[in-house]
Amino acid sequence: MSNRKKLRPTPALSMLIRANDGAQISGGCPTCNAYQTVRADAYGPNVHAVTVHHDDWCPTYRVLRVSA
Repeated sequence: MSNRKKLRPTPALSMLIRANDGAQISGGCPTCNAYQTVRADAYGPNVHAVTVHHDDWCPTYRVLRVSA
């Protein structure tokens, strides 16, 4: 049996993320004009995704693509 605490979703945080579902937030990369998108319940209930979209010429994005 594990001694880890079971994480429970925080209703206030879930409501905040759901309210911003589909939002584009500027920033996320210091070297390009990246933006982030928010997807509420992307992979199931109370599982959210924030994705950073880099410019094609971004050196940080190139490093991430090569290492993945």
